Amino acid sequence: IPESEWGEFVDILKRPLPSCFRINLMSPFANKTRERLQSDFFQLADVEAKQIDLGNDEVFRAPSTLPWYSLGPNLAWQLNASPRQLRKVPGAETFREWLVRETETGTICRQEAVSMIPPLFLDVQPHHAVLDLCASPGSKTAQLIEFLHTKRLPDGTTSFVSAPSGLVVANDADFRRAQLLQKQNSRFFSPCVLTTCHLGQN
Repeated sequence: IPESEWGEFVDILKRPLPSCFRINLMSPFANKTRERLQSDFFQLADVEAKQIDLGNDEVFRAPSTLPWYSLGPNLAWQLNASPRQLRKVPGAETFREWLVRETETGTICRQEAVSMIPPLFLDVQPHHAVLDLCASPGSKTAQLIEFLHTKRLPDGTTSFVSAPSGLVVANDADFRRAQLLQKQNSRFFSPCVLTTCHLGQN
């Protein structure tokens, strides 16, 4: 990085990360959730029109999709406000409460966009066996489980596989983190995931 651009680079690193989340395809409410977001059920376009200042020369914008997320259209979303900033946006209270509630029930998964990328490159199929050695807190493991239960068809659509022949082994060496991982995995009601607590090198 040229010395003349170093200050700008550091300022960018200090900016809050955007809030990102995925719709859990295994949730019975996945399609309804996608429809709500696409139809601006929370009327966030009206909030965006108010040009609410978030700081760092940013104004609030309504959630937008991450088009590169390949498991299906309109499944991954990004909001340019951090959770802390979102609490200060007038008119977004209902949406913020919805995010918290649906995360707790497993309908959506909160996950940084950069964390969503590695599982996409693995191209997991329903018959694959996947070992995730450092899995907690489990966001990428959740993606792997979804991939295992999803058959991608030649026309670009997907179909749900209720009992794939593959398996995801999700491990973490720390007992408390493994407990957190198990709680996360239990939201998927999948028969094809095993949570373990072992040293990865063994």
